[in-house]
Amino acid sequence: MNNQLNKAVTARFSGEDYARLQTEAERRGCTVADVIRSSWTHYQEQQQLQQLLIKMEQRQRKVQFEMLCTTLDLAAEERKQALSALHEKGVRF
Repeated sequence: MNNQLNKAVTARFSGEDYARLQTEAERRGCTVADVIRSSWTHYQEQQQLQQLLIKMEQRQRKVQFEMLCTTLDLAAEERKQALSALHEKGVRF
C-alpha cells in the first residue's frame, strides 16, 4: 500500500466536534489530521471485520442446515424443499 500522503480532503465540523478532535489529538500527542486518518483506518478495518462475520455466519448456517438435515435423515428432495423454504424466507448461505 502506498502510504504517501499526497491528497488533501477538506471537511467541516461543528465547533463542538472540532474541539473534541483537538482534545483527542492532544491526548494522543498527534495532529487532528492524524486522528481523522486513524478514524478512517479504523472504519475500514471494522468494515472488513463485518464482512468476515457475515461470511462466517453464512458458513455457520450452512453447517447447521446440513447437521439438521442429517439428524432428521432428510432425503435429497426433502433437503431441496427445506432449502427452498429457507430461501423464500430470506435465509441465504
